[in-house]
Amino acid sequence: MLKAVAYLRVSTQEQSLERQQEDIQEFAIKKNFTLVKIFEDKISGSKTKSDERIGFNQMKRYLETNEDVRDILVLELSRLGRKNNDIQNVVEDYIQKGVNIHIKDLNITTLDDNRQRSVASEMMISMLGVISSSETRLLGTRISSGKMSRARKNLAFGAKIIGYKKAEDGTPMIDENEAPMILRIFELASKDLGMRNISALIESEFGKKIAIGTLSGIIRNPFHKGERKYKDLELAVPAIVPKVLWEEANNSINNRSKFGSRTNVNTNIIQGKINCVCGAVMHQKVIPQGRIDSFVCKDDNCKNSINRPWLFRMIRRIVDRHAQETKDEKARENFKLQIQSFRAQIEANAKEIEKIEKRRKRLRDLYLDSQYTKDEHNDIRTEIDKELQEYHVKNNKLNEVIRTSENALETEINHFSEDLELFKNEIKDIITEVIIDKDYVSINIWNWSTYYLDKPNPIKLGWEARKPKNERYLNEKLPSRHPIPHDELEMMIDDYLRNLSE
Repeated sequence: MLKAVAYLRVSTQEQSLERQQEDIQEFAIKKNFTLVKIFEDKISGSKTKSDERIGFNQMKRYLETNEDVRDILVLELSRLGRKNNDIQNVVEDYIQKGVNIHIKDLNITTLDDNRQRSVASEMMISMLGVISSSETRLLGTRISSGKMSRARKNLAFGAKIIGYKKAEDGTPMIDENEAPMILRIFELASKDLGMRNISALIESEFGKKIAIGTLSGIIRNPFHKGERKYKDLELAVPAIVPKVLWEEANNSINNRSKFGSRTNVNTNIIQGKINCVCGAVMHQKVIPQGRIDSFVCKDDNCKNSINRPWLFRMIRRIVDRHAQETKDEKARENFKLQIQSFRAQIEANAKEIEKIEKRRKRLRDLYLDSQYTKDEHNDIRTEIDKELQEYHVKNNKLNEVIRTSENALETEINHFSEDLELFKNEIKDIITEVIIDKDYVSINIWNWSTYYLDKPNPIKLGWEARKPKNERYLNEKLPSRHPIPHDELEMMIDDYLRNLSE
């Protein structure tokens, strides 16, 4: 008896191949073949090509190394694929190799009794392949139409959105177990925390590790503010997060983009708040070799710019002037939150260090049991030690930042931090907007007071920069303005904070 292999396929992992296995065995007996091997796939034929399926590729390799097997048995043409061009390619490939495909439901073979190309079967396969492709497209259209019909009723919900689950009637409902975590994510994001900090805090507070990409997806998803979008439909769903908080969180992560190289990022203390008078965004252009340190308009036709160090000095002087009056508690709260997030990161890193040390001990045990050669042991040990060192370096840096932040909290905010990253966090709620005009700069603080500064003379700035550090910029002053009485200032701040909380 001649030898043959069989190929079986179902579209999903949940479907069983048991019936196909029984049928293919009967088919082999009827055709007088000895079935030497059965290859199987559980994958969609409409979504994948034949060469993307594990079982199909295994069969292909088997036939290449076993030249005494020249016949393939399949129950249906659709098992080879759902796309006409894919089916044609499979059939043609095996005809060229002299391999005959026997298709049970059509009772045809791709080669005739003389093992030559069967023209009749080729025409039928081509025709049926087109029909199969058309049926697949029609089925897809019906499925899509059905989903749209269900979505209009707020159904067709797959319960794959963190914070929600499917109600008994199929509509989305809030998962009370996950909702507090989702709300906390948005609260942290609105505080201008980075994704890594948020991830560490969530793991510390809720014991659940969420990938950075997943966190970003959660914050971007309007579902959480009660807006479900399905193609062209917009539907209302129960909201976990108030719309104002959702907007704050999204604005915060939108404004975290930094200009500059990955290896040398220049901190922008007014990120997301500086614009050109033409309406375009101003971005940093820092090239030390070319002595360029400016904000420039993103519109190439505008040509507007401002000296970056000068602008930062003016901003520092403005916020210093108001520090005594404002007693900026919000900056302190953010410092404490940053410290908390850094400590959570250290805890998470400590867990990873513990795992790595266990790996190092296990490596040593395997080496003593002669599972590794000395060279193999040394190579792996070097990689493990390198990974361990990286985590210790991260924790040392985090501890240093924590110490710096705690020192800042121990004193009143009379003078702001010299560290630009810390300074940025201190003033983020003080500076509202910076507009760069052709001849002047306007800096708005607390959303109610604006400073108008004449643009500096570039030549004078150049001469100042050449002086010794202790002699530079001594004559730079803010414009004179009428001071606001203490009680009036307190009232303005209270009104601002009250409006902010509402």
